[in-house]
Amino acid sequence: MKYFVSRSIYTFNSGTEHSQANRTIMFNEHNDAARYITRDYNRLWVRDAERVNLSSNEVLNMYDYFQGTTEVAVTQNPIRAFSQIAFNEYQLVDHGPNYSTIDHAGRQLARINILPGTVGLVGDVEYYDRFDTLTSRDNFDWRGFKSSVDYFHPNGALGSRRFLNQDGDVVLENIYMNIDGQLQPTMWKLINYQGRDYRFDTEDQLFLFFLNEVMKTTQDNVIVSDHRDTDYVVADVQNVQSKWVAFHGLHADNHGMPFAAFTVALETRANDFDGIIVPTTKQKDAILRDFNQLNVKVGSDIAISEKHLAEEEVWLRDRIEGRIIFSGRLEADKRPMEALQAFLKVAKLVPKATFEFRGYTNDQQLLNDMKQVVNQNNMQERVIFGEYLTDSEMEEFYNKAQVIVNTSVGEAQGMHLIEAMGHGIPVVAYDTNYAINGLVENDVNGYVVTNGDQDQMAHRLQQILDNNVLWSKLSKAAYQKAREFSSEQIYKQWRNIFQN
Repeated sequence: MKYFVSRSIYTFNSGTEHSQANRTIMFNEHNDAARYITRDYNRLWVRDAERVNLSSNEVLNMYDYFQGTTEVAVTQNPIRAFSQIAFNEYQLVDHGPNYSTIDHAGRQLARINILPGTVGLVGDVEYYDRFDTLTSRDNFDWRGFKSSVDYFHPNGALGSRRFLNQDGDVVLENIYMNIDGQLQPTMWKLINYQGRDYRFDTEDQLFLFFLNEVMKTTQDNVIVSDHRDTDYVVADVQNVQSKWVAFHGLHADNHGMPFAAFTVALETRANDFDGIIVPTTKQKDAILRDFNQLNVKVGSDIAISEKHLAEEEVWLRDRIEGRIIFSGRLEADKRPMEALQAFLKVAKLVPKATFEFRGYTNDQQLLNDMKQVVNQNNMQERVIFGEYLTDSEMEEFYNKAQVIVNTSVGEAQGMHLIEAMGHGIPVVAYDTNYAINGLVENDVNGYVVTNGDQDQMAHRLQQILDNNVLWSKLSKAAYQKAREFSSEQIYKQWRNIFQN
């Protein structure tokens, strides 16, 4: 069994989660059993897994495992049919689409918050005492069952969280305490697990126990740590055939100094792994220059399904004329402001050019600054800041675009660029480590421009948009380049790593 390990699947996922999900799907499509393993408690993980095209039986979450809910099907739990509350005795008061309250004799007893992304389904229920102080909260899973209960101190601080099985029994308890002015979890108690109770000081201690329990259930286990927060836990896992670390980003700064998060795999626990897997030969060579004793292999972060590669090519006439796209996190290391500035130059010369950003941000100030620039240049009708899209929604996004830009300070592989080329989109990208020059060939499937040169980027964008014959040539080559990342080829690449 192949186990690919990280912290979670999120509502908004980075390249790490996308790569891990893509690989899990690829292995299972080749009848080579694989699971996406997650540590964090996330009662919406089934929904989030679907957004990256994972089925629930391809994912194994630690809390789900101990709660015995790994195979529970989705059942809707509408607020109007909520059996936990006797509505013949209490009054349900609607306060709009996000919550309702349960009132009795003129006092609010509880508040029912709607499950995110749904209409009228129970998300959690907060209970209040006669002083209107929050005392407890029932948390409901996306699949419709009560998953955990939070208990609060009189000051409103979280005191404990109890995780439930399907019978409503507490199987795991998490205690919170105030340490140096911050509320932190301090103890995890596993209750009556196979007839015994266990105590853990940290979540990672519990996670290691969980992983070792899972490894006992299958044979010929191969485990890969996909997230740097899980490296030192995976290093201690037992009963495995081999242990690996997969890097999904730049491991060092411009001076070659490793980032702190990567030192577990590169230095302190390197001997506990069979090797490190990186997406490009250039990154492999960079690591071996400084750590020549390590076993470093190359395994692509992305595989394009044979089904997608067999689809008809999208013609220029079926795309939005002049549409340039930016796909990825809107954060400083991706330099979206520079992409925007390049577009503003293009917009003066190509009247129908438009620019669409898709991706999430944790840097609201950067997003606000970009919107301010758009407003100052009266480009509100030509620059689109779209919502984060699911994997299936990205298909339409790519199929409508003419060109994709990349201004990142570096790309370990550039998954989004490969996905875009799989939809026939030429690339214009800054010349940075490690992947760009291996993906983009000048005047073949796009253009590589000098790092930071917005004028050069704008010139290449204008050149592509103004010349349909050139665009068609670049698009055809982009489709062809994407075939190098077919699921069949990338599966063999990864299989050979594990077999050798």
